[in-house]
Amino acid sequence: MLVALSTRLVSVAPDAAEARRWAEHELSKAVYDTSPSLVERLLGWLRELFDALSRIGGQAPPLVVPVVLTLVLAALLALGLLLGGRIRRRRVAEAAAGPALFDDDRSSADLARAADAAARRGDFTTAVLERFRAVIRSLDERGLLDDRPGLTAHEATALATAALPALGGELDGAGRLFDDVRYGHAAAGAEEDAAMRRLAEQVATARRPAPVAAS
Repeated sequence: MLVALSTRLVSVAPDAAEARRWAEHELSKAVYDTSPSLVERLLGWLRELFDALSRIGGQAPPLVVPVVLTLVLAALLALGLLLGGRIRRRRVAEAAAGPALFDDDRSSADLARAADAAARRGDFTTAVLERFRAVIRSLDERGLLDDRPGLTAHEATALATAALPALGGELDGAGRLFDDVRYGHAAAGAEEDAAMRRLAEQVATARRPAPVAAS
């Protein structure tokens, strides 16, 4: 049995040069590309390891080199699964947060005009999205929130609600509608456009509540 097992190990195990090519090919894949410096260090370590194994290959027992190479390849596979899992978890977290609300620096007036133009041509999807952006940008222009780069609709809704708590329900509904329309989970029509217009009018006349004086 031991002889048969040894024969199978020797027959399927790569030699040092082939194993090095396999490892370099694996590490060149995008899943490992979380940090160039990490990849470079791993490749350097593997080259040194394979060179050392090549030098001792003729002096070591027959199974030593194949077993070591098999263990190294198994470790690389485990590393790939670990890094791949981290990348997937990060992407899931980013998707849950949502993409940035703004992708340009248009003013609230420009965004509102874009929403009006879209509604006139029957493109209520664009009208709803641009109107919500106009509402959030108007709050930034009034100093009621900071529409910093990377701000998501969920974050913008929370900030807007903190600034105008009386409109918290309407703002939350508008933020949800924005996400649903943007991701294709809901269709925008004239009714949704009218609701977003009403919110824009309410926000335009709303004022931050005065701070409560300390007693």
